Amino acid sequence: FVTQSEKRGTLLLLFLVFVLLGVRILLAQQSVKTPHFTAQNNALVADTAIQQKPRVAKSIKTDQPIELNTADTTLLKQLRGIGSGYAKMIVNYRTKLGGFYSKEQLLEMYRFPAETYAKIEHQLWVDTAYIHKILINQSSIDQLKRHPYIRYFQAKSLYDNRLKMLEQRYNALDDLVEDRDVTSQFIKKIAPYLSFK
Repeated sequence: FVTQSEKRGTLLLLFLVFVLLGVRILLAQQSVKTPHFTAQNNALVADTAIQQKPRVAKSIKTDQPIELNTADTTLLKQLRGIGSGYAKMIVNYRTKLGGFYSKEQLLEMYRFPAETYAKIEHQLWVDTAYIHKILINQSSIDQLKRHPYIRYFQAKSLYDNRLKMLEQRYNALDDLVEDRDVTSQFIKKIAPYLSFK
């Protein structure tokens, strides 16, 4: 059995619950129109920001020929299988070498996949006019050994043999003296990078 005052109290409590729910719904609708920095609104703003974030365009892959000694990373990324990482690797290795004389030199790079090279080799070509030459008659041992193909003992041998020559200079590739460090295979490898001026 419920008394009259208990009935009134229950009705008053239900009325207050409905009023509070109505106020909460009105505030929620108003906060969607003008977001405030509350915990709920931060989540709403974050969702909206994600949706409005500009999409990064994927690089379009091409079958056009690309010259290795002048291509920048943007152009290299257009090759199939070449992303930002490999494009930067190619440019960095090209800089250290002084340019490519053969597209096969890509396979010398650390962890460059042969499968990727097989996909792109038909698109690649090399203009050797862009190679930065080593002035072998003017370079010190330190300058020579900076090239990735030339180790210290090879640089020292090239330098010492030059000083032993009558004119103290190399005039042509045939003047390079073969020894334990400077082999014919080594000479063939560095030949495109040498200038005898």
